[in-house]
Amino acid sequence: MKATSWVHTKFDLLSHYHDVAEVGELVRRYFAMNAFDGVLTTVGILAGGYVGGVDSANAMISVIMATAIGMGVSGFYGTYLVERAERERTMRELEESTLTSLDDTAIAAAATYATIVISIVDGLSPFAAATIATIPFFLTSVWSVHTAFYLAAGIAFIELFLLGVFLGRISRERLWLNGVRLMGAGLVALALSLLLGKGVG
Repeated sequence: MKATSWVHTKFDLLSHYHDVAEVGELVRRYFAMNAFDGVLTTVGILAGGYVGGVDSANAMISVIMATAIGMGVSGFYGTYLVERAERERTMRELEESTLTSLDDTAIAAAATYATIVISIVDGLSPFAAATIATIPFFLTSVWSVHTAFYLAAGIAFIELFLLGVFLGRISRERLWLNGVRLMGAGLVALALSLLLGKGVG
């Protein structure tokens, strides 16, 4: 019972921090934006690998995962530094206006909580989006590497459509239309990557 009570207390506290720091809106924004970046980057890599004649699943997995890790680490640290600086500035401005230190208050704890949560979401969303699209290359014992390219691209466009639906729910616009819009962005990225790849080749 004590353990359960402790968990409930901590959950309620974090929920309070979540509301105080207005984390929900920022998390949704960072998730959609960075997952979108992760998918489009993956589409570009797929196009480059296809045009370049890459026939190794391991090579594609390595390139996509290495890029995803780089985006994830960059997203986490970049967002952490920016969010921390912005929230520190807000805290100091509030302290100056109230002539009170806020270092050991719920406001300070909420700011720290928000910075960490938003940074984690920012780092994980592009990594997860890219990783999901890579799955077909792990299953080349079932189908060929050539087929894996098409399946990976298909998954990437499904992810774009779902992200569009997610944004449509937030903006209260037509879900399918937003999904198609993001898929359109993916098609543009794919076409440009293919053209560039053929031009270089």
